[in-house]
Amino acid sequence: MTFKNSFFFLFVILSIHFYGQEKDQVLFTIEDDSFYVSEFLNVYNKNIEIVKDENQKDINNYLNLFINYKLKIKQAYELKLDTIETYQAELKTYRKQLIEPYLRDDSILENLVKETYKRSLTEINASHILVNVNDKSSPSDTLKAYNKITEARNKIVNGGDFKETANAYSDDPSVKKNDGNLGYFSAFDMVYPFESAAYNTSVNQISQPFRTRFGYHIVMINDIRKSLGEIEASHIMIKGDSIESVEKINSIYKKLNDGEDFYFLAKNVSEDPYSAKQKGSLGRFGTGKMVKEFEDVAFSLKEIGDYSKPFKSNFGWHIIRLDNKFPIESYDIVKENLTAKVRRGDRSNFINNSIVHKLKQQYVITIDQTLLEKLTLNVNSIDKESSNALLTVQGKETTVKEFAQFLNNREFTKKIFESYKEKIILDYYKTNIDQENKEFASLYKEYKDGLLLFELMQKRIWEKSKDTIALEKFYNTTKVNYRSQDSIKGTLVISSDKKTANLVKKKFKKKTSLKDITSYINTIKKSNVILKTGVFEINNELLPLKYKLAKGISDVYEENGKFIFVNTNEIVLSSQQELNRIKGKVISDYQDYLEIEWIKDLKKTYAVNINDSILKSLINKHSK
Repeated sequence: MTFKNSFFFLFVILSIHFYGQEKDQVLFTIEDDSFYVSEFLNVYNKNIEIVKDENQKDINNYLNLFINYKLKIKQAYELKLDTIETYQAELKTYRKQLIEPYLRDDSILENLVKETYKRSLTEINASHILVNVNDKSSPSDTLKAYNKITEARNKIVNGGDFKETANAYSDDPSVKKNDGNLGYFSAFDMVYPFESAAYNTSVNQISQPFRTRFGYHIVMINDIRKSLGEIEASHIMIKGDSIESVEKINSIYKKLNDGEDFYFLAKNVSEDPYSAKQKGSLGRFGTGKMVKEFEDVAFSLKEIGDYSKPFKSNFGWHIIRLDNKFPIESYDIVKENLTAKVRRGDRSNFINNSIVHKLKQQYVITIDQTLLEKLTLNVNSIDKESSNALLTVQGKETTVKEFAQFLNNREFTKKIFESYKEKIILDYYKTNIDQENKEFASLYKEYKDGLLLFELMQKRIWEKSKDTIALEKFYNTTKVNYRSQDSIKGTLVISSDKKTANLVKKKFKKKTSLKDITSYINTIKKSNVILKTGVFEINNELLPLKYKLAKGISDVYEENGKFIFVNTNEIVLSSQQELNRIKGKVISDYQDYLEIEWIKDLKKTYAVNINDSILKSLINKHSK
């Protein structure tokens, strides 16, 4: 997601409008513009769960944010930023994207969602052969590809070995590794035509040739099983396949068996940098999402809390912990999520523009049958520049000239005219959807305001923050905020056992090397010690709370069931951070400062009046 889209998304959320049936009350005004309780409450209730700052959950504080947003939008319109050509062009693109979901027939969508849910209850193990061909291929190449896939199928049907045939015929590059076997998959894992062919073929049977955007396929079904659902798992990974890697993963496995906390180890020793930050968590996933050897082990774990023995993948050595299991839920529970996925995926090709069939029944559509009959008999018999109405939709006329331009010297057929009629119906609907659909009108206004606010923020905040002279002046004024923390260089020792921690501490006092200390730790029965060497700021969460900045070996501190001491080799005192080293942070702070000053100016420029009695009522209601 780009910066612009991220920003845009946040303000779309903030600006959601509400169309209530009951009489609304004015919560506040900005000059002569009124803003209602319903709109504010809809935004507040919709976002309260995703707001992390507890202060912003307060009605007063949230109202302040809402008013600030409306002030910015008001200024953007007064500056006529909505008339800028680039803004208009971008808004047109957004409108086209927004309108897509409204061009679909809900009944077709519902059938596809039900079909998807039924398929998600099972997983298919299948093998396939692919012969490449695409939409740009010539008719002769397309026929050649079809004949090739048909030949491959006939060989197998007549007793040929599938693996041998796949290697001889398939254009799928993975065939050299898997002999055409795709493993287990379920709904959404394959393109929709492939998925449909697989689910409509029985076990040990081979499909007829079918086509996807990749080319022609045949698929053989090896097995069908009940879906395994999804799991949530964490892992510890050690990279490589050296003797040291094997020793390290085995040492970790020993610690786990001796009672060491899995998440603690995952955070501190795993060499997968992304998951280590999450205490090893890989999140929630189903079959077909991980490499086969990893997936097989993960789904073999039976009970929550179980962890695997060390095993190897192409990425290194792993130990997996099962954190949770998610069997397939009922249709009513997953329907909303499935519907969203169907709309986003390639199934949507089957429902796009399907609304036109409903519109044919709703709209008043008239055709000049005399003109149409002349076109049918001889398209050249009429004046192609004629402004006579050939087709009228809801009172809007489309001329013979416009149809002639659409025809573009092609031969007239009733099929072409029907497609033209559907296009005109759909064009009318797209143009007038704001009047026909309040939900779309509201959503479109959100995007319109959000995009407009982006343009204004660009001018008032982001472009100004690029001024190097102004930025340096801000930095010099606020230098006190940009001093580094006191830090230490040394080793942090963490153990779940006090006696072990003291034994290791004695080694440090004797100035034993880190390498020898590490070897010593591995010889201790029930070894449960973690060594972390590096630079630690004094406020680092790993350092003991009672630790005082001092060179040498600290006391052993007990915190959260762990025994910790620090061997401090060097102290690095706080110092002034130079602008060129922290420019990103200074720019961010400067932008915050500019926005605060801007809001002050807006509140001086535009009169804001809050209905105190209504606000008091809202606070009382939402504080309960």
